[in-house]
Amino acid sequence: MQTQTHYQRIGGDAVLKQLARRFYEIMDELPETYALRKIHPDDLSGSADKLYAFLSGWLGGPQLFIEKHGHPMLRRRHLPFRVGSDERDQWLLCA
Repeated sequence: MQTQTHYQRIGGDAVLKQLARRFYEIMDELPETYALRKIHPDDLSGSADKLYAFLSGWLGGPQLFIEKHGHPMLRRRHLPFRVGSDERDQWLLCA
């Protein structure tokens, strides 16, 4: 019996794209996430694409982020931004 990846279990590419898109729609809609929203570009489609690509590989699907951007190095990529408990909580509110 072959074990499914988390990527396969949640429905693969189409579901993951929708999840990433909806995440940023929520960020854009909720007043409680204003501080987090304002550190993102006006057009959130690029951010949604990057989240989708990252999650794809992280969940066991195609390594789209690595193919396009290299190793995620999440800590390094987020160094220019203040990421404290408020930003964490706002991020999780979108999930």
